[in-house]
Amino acid sequence: MRLWTSEQQQPPLHSASANLLRSSGAPVMGHKPMDTKSHIFAQLAQLSDQQASGLDEEQELLTWLSECCLLSNVPFHYLIPSESILPHNSIRLFYMNPEWQFALVDGACSLGRNSSMDLSHDQELIKTVFQRANLQMKAIRPTLQNKEVDVTQLGDQVQVIGGFILRSPLVRGWRGLEFQALSAENQVLRALRIETLSDEVLIGLFDGVPYTLEVAQPPEGFHFGFSEMGPDYRKRIRDLESGKLKEENDTVEVIISDRSARTVDVCQTAKLMEDVLGKTVTSAEFAFQMIQTPYIGRIERVDAPS
Repeated sequence: MRLWTSEQQQPPLHSASANLLRSSGAPVMGHKPMDTKSHIFAQLAQLSDQQASGLDEEQELLTWLSECCLLSNVPFHYLIPSESILPHNSIRLFYMNPEWQFALVDGACSLGRNSSMDLSHDQELIKTVFQRANLQMKAIRPTLQNKEVDVTQLGDQVQVIGGFILRSPLVRGWRGLEFQALSAENQVLRALRIETLSDEVLIGLFDGVPYTLEVAQPPEGFHFGFSEMGPDYRKRIRDLESGKLKEENDTVEVIISDRSARTVDVCQTAKLMEDVLGKTVTSAEFAFQMIQTPYIGRIERVDAPS
């Protein structure tokens, strides 16, 4: 594999120009003047195709190197050399050393080095190549999701990558789990890669070091429900105007008409809601009160600032 700058990837313009000169009737030694417009246009089209092909190959190479920086092509046993590091029902937070990423890119680019000239060539360009691959990392996830890439957000380098590796049956049981990472300043971090590696292992990488990780049930987990509190079932009341949950002690008992059949006495439960809210509860308002939003779990680092 050889690395070239964008200038070096351009087709040999002097040879193409010579062909055009010959076709346009310029006095080239040993060739008769020609005045064939179609031939000139064919030469121009060929030159344009060569330039486009060079740019496509460059973009493909940068994308591949960016995926390497996101550990896409790194064998898993390089990341977790021993199962004891990631036992069942565990999660590990980490951050990636930028020097290790640089060495990874340098190693990937060393495949085509055959001489000291190749080494000198790559040593001059490897930092630029790493910087461009770094910028490209932000576009990998949106591209895979068929989303439009915001070019304005690709101007800043990714300073450090942090992430997590989760090993749990949750990965298999809840395919749509959503993850949100927060920094030490409680700022949301951009997700660079979230991907399942096996039935029970999932990896997540972010633009920054996560101190808090929020794991939410899939949005399709939106349903009706209530909580079991001691011998009773109770439902926390929502404010009818804002939709926000009231205080934790603002609950009503959910009357169960038949526990074996797991059926709720809607009329009796609605009357208890009316006593708390001080108004008649319609069927729509009853349904609104019975909404059970998906659960969100929070994982915080022990050294996170309080």
